Amino acid sequence: MNTTILNFEYSFIIDPKFTKPNLITYFESSPQIWNEYVNEQTRSSYRMIDNLYNLKQIIQQINTQQTKNGNYINLIENNQLITVSFNGSIDFVTKSRTKIMQKYNQVSFKTIPLTPGEFMKINEKFTAELYKLANQYKVEIIINNDKSCFSKTIAAGNYAIHILGNQDNITITETSTRILIDNLINNNYLDSIDIELSLIPIIGGKQLVNFTQIAKQTNSNIYIPDLLPNLFNSKISSRKLWITSKSIPEILLTKQILSKIINDKKQLMVKELDITKVKLDLITLYNQNDILNIMFNQGVFIQLPNLGSKEARILIQGTSLDALNEVISEINLICSNYYTIQLNGSNINNEYLLIQLLSSKKSCVINSTKYGLDINGESSEIKQLLLKMTSLNMSFEQIKLRIELNNSQRDFISGKKNGKLIKILNQLNNQLSIIKFKPFNEYNFFIDFEINDTTFQSLLQGLELLELELPAELKFNIPEVFHKSIIGNGGSIIQSIMKKYNVFIKFSNSNLNSISNEEIYSFRRLNNVLIKCPRKNEKNIELAKYEIDQLVLKCCMNNIMPNNNNNNNNNNNNTNITIYNTLKFQLLKSHYLLLINNNKIQAINEMEIETNSFISFPTSIEDFKFENGNGNSLTIDIKGADSKIKSCFTKLKSVLPSNYEFKITANPGKFEDNFNGTLKQDFYDNISIPFKILLGIEILVNEVPLNESGTTNYHQILLSYYEQDNLNAAIESLTIYLRQKGFLILEKGHYDFDPLIEETQHALSIPLQPITNTNNINNNNIPIAQPKARKIVTNFNIDVSPHKTNQYVHYIS
Repeated sequence: MNTTILNFEYSFIIDPKFTKPNLITYFESSPQIWNEYVNEQTRSSYRMIDNLYNLKQIIQQINTQQTKNGNYINLIENNQLITVSFNGSIDFVTKSRTKIMQKYNQVSFKTIPLTPGEFMKINEKFTAELYKLANQYKVEIIINNDKSCFSKTIAAGNYAIHILGNQDNITITETSTRILIDNLINNNYLDSIDIELSLIPIIGGKQLVNFTQIAKQTNSNIYIPDLLPNLFNSKISSRKLWITSKSIPEILLTKQILSKIINDKKQLMVKELDITKVKLDLITLYNQNDILNIMFNQGVFIQLPNLGSKEARILIQGTSLDALNEVISEINLICSNYYTIQLNGSNINNEYLLIQLLSSKKSCVINSTKYGLDINGESSEIKQLLLKMTSLNMSFEQIKLRIELNNSQRDFISGKKNGKLIKILNQLNNQLSIIKFKPFNEYNFFIDFEINDTTFQSLLQGLELLELELPAELKFNIPEVFHKSIIGNGGSIIQSIMKKYNVFIKFSNSNLNSISNEEIYSFRRLNNVLIKCPRKNEKNIELAKYEIDQLVLKCCMNNIMPNNNNNNNNNNNNTNITIYNTLKFQLLKSHYLLLINNNKIQAINEMEIETNSFISFPTSIEDFKFENGNGNSLTIDIKGADSKIKSCFTKLKSVLPSNYEFKITANPGKFEDNFNGTLKQDFYDNISIPFKILLGIEILVNEVPLNESGTTNYHQILLSYYEQDNLNAAIESLTIYLRQKGFLILEKGHYDFDPLIEETQHALSIPLQPITNTNNINNNNIPIAQPKARKIVTNFNIDVSPHKTNQYVHYIS
């Protein structure tokens, strides 16, 4: 007899009408997904959607077919878990487990709050579309007056649309409902672009920043489909990017920009990662948000097989080999959090005992055969299980625990000449007799522990000692121009930090080949600093990083003070002077838009590398905040050695577009109405957007002309462009438009723009010393080193708990 026991999360939703008597329900689609139940104590009835009903049905069906051969399945409800026990032949256990996996789903909900204005606009046309969605995706859609009725974590408030049902189904329904709200309630125009699902995170860039910046640039909303569809065998997926906006020209502009980056995509690369089947099932069940985070952080596509599939590999697609390898490393970190125990020499046929062992352990899976037990599960639950076996005085002839790690961690774990492993064995008085390294695939290897005695205490102690030696690390960026000062002569400064915090710190330099151009619409720098140490010392990583950050601040602010420590014998340090100069550069919003829309962001990275300078280049169009009443320009800094930043300034100026100026008679009231007030959309739709789409020209409208202060007798309109062929058409069209609006054109002609705001200012910087003052310094122009992102950015309004959600870029100006 073979036995396999595993747990599933039990999820359910009770109709709030039975729990909240004051709730007012205005609409419900009422599909056939509710189950009627009766409270045995009060004999009152209620409705509920759960994921237990379908499992009971399929198990009953399987058991009915197996009455004569002794194969059977038991189902037990256990502390918000559904425990399923498969008993019988290996073939029966394998096939029936697959069937159960394919029938399992997670019941959840999505809530879309409505403003009072949106609620009042709901009409029959809108509710008819909701009926269609509910029937198409087999979900329940409810509109009521309490957005918190299904979750205590959501603040109470009026009016919301709630979508209830299986996870895959509600994910796509939520996106569709938001599009309906935009289109039918908020009167936005609607269009879409067909696209392969696997291309979305690639052309979207890291954190989907390309989509976000396009949406902000065009005042549109961009909705992307579920990037992990059909995990629970729903066979529901979408391959469209949906766009909504207040005007048709904005839709057309968004489509043009999106089509351009889709057509300009680089050659794709694909890698496959083999994973043990039991771990793959656990990752699908419990690590969906981790996989989504990796996708967004690296700008790659990850395809997980459906739950219960025979496939045991993950497909990864991207445009950069480095990104693919980083993704594999991060997925391996998830895999390394799942342990395997092999217990040989004792045949436990007590099904009840095995079920009790798995109580409250949602990720653990037990396989019992005539040879013993195999147990897989998340690391903390495996250790709890070992403690429970210890308390039950269970013993076996051989006990082995297996951990999966990345090949790059092998030397770090073992130490020089296996010194770390020998130390662990000595601490356990050699009760833990064997530690074996076994290759698994081209990326990972297994560490196997075997113990001599028949108890679990030595295994737990050995496991804890090894976990303390596992690597913890942090990657972030420090501008390369400051590396030399921070490292110090002969590495003196950084070595003192490493010694102080007992960590390893590595600085790396970029090269032109390593620059990624996947993020077309946002300027980012690659991680070039690594802090690494054993897990037992990981709290010191942030302390070391903070100290490095303070050194960067001092480099930026040029306020380094000499170290008067008399104990410092390295007097030569004070004779080497580093000079960081600052040059201020005026970047126009129209220039920024042309740079990003013509894929010239990569040139900024190249300038920094070639000139060994730092450019505080904006990362978003939102960085153009109003300065002195004008949000059309931004002051950026170029820092570095005097000759270097002058060269950098020349290079940066050379990639700026040309400009043509219109001067129109000053009339503040009319100017405000036409360019900022009630008529601004007319200018945007008839001049600004057509110029962008058809002519490749950006327009900047300044009530106060650039580099002017006080009252002037004219307003300024600048046309910025790279190709002069379309300039005459733009001049003619804008001239006609301004005359139609009653503006008098005083003068027009080519505009020679000088971006230099301040001449280079020299400031002396004495060589850095490790920081002891922990006071924080805040300055928006100073590049604080940031740790590698692990969370989805808030621009996408993605709910990361407890279940996978849809992803969309939602921006309204």
